[in-house]
Amino acid sequence: MPNEIKMDPILVDIPMPIQTPRLVIRNVMPGDGAQVQAIKEETWDILKKWMPWTAHGTGSISETEKVARENYAKFILRTDMMMVAHTLAPTPEQELIACTGLHNLDWDVRSFSIGYWVRASAHNKGYASEIANALTRFAFGALNARRLIISAATENTASRRVIEKLGFDLESLSAYDSVLPDGSMSGTATYVRYNTDNLPPLDVTWGV
Repeated sequence: MPNEIKMDPILVDIPMPIQTPRLVIRNVMPGDGAQVQAIKEETWDILKKWMPWTAHGTGSISETEKVARENYAKFILRTDMMMVAHTLAPTPEQELIACTGLHNLDWDVRSFSIGYWVRASAHNKGYASEIANALTRFAFGALNARRLIISAATENTASRRVIEKLGFDLESLSAYDSVLPDGSMSGTATYVRYNTDNLPPLDVTWGV
């Protein structure tokens, strides 16, 4: 709409948390560092295959807490949306399942990208699909997204299966445009959605 009035992103309301049948997804908060560090170390052998940030090593609890606090500030400023997902009915306490979020925020276009990784002990339980499905519905339903992107290394078949299962269309397939943490070259598979049509069913609420 050419006459649409642009809003300063810091004034955009982002209703938290997001809830699915099994999970609560919320913005990262001060104090999350220890739990994030624990699941990062648990999952390190998998993460270091694909995540560029692993080139700097696992880090420490204090370093991860610093990242959590920096990203809490970014959430308030609407420059990035780092989130965590934890179990809805925890025993004996809330179990952190994944780190996720909406990134590469373009508030003028209303274009966002989804990122996620699930702790090793929670793999093969459908959590990645549930999280990405929920964030897709949230982006279009709460943030009025026009374009939603998920990218994966071309060789990361597990991640690409999740994306394709959710009905994202392959927009581009590039070669030798990124360096994996082990120093090898990789391409990038970029997938896109413009709406929630034919998205697998999932009961999702937010801001409640």
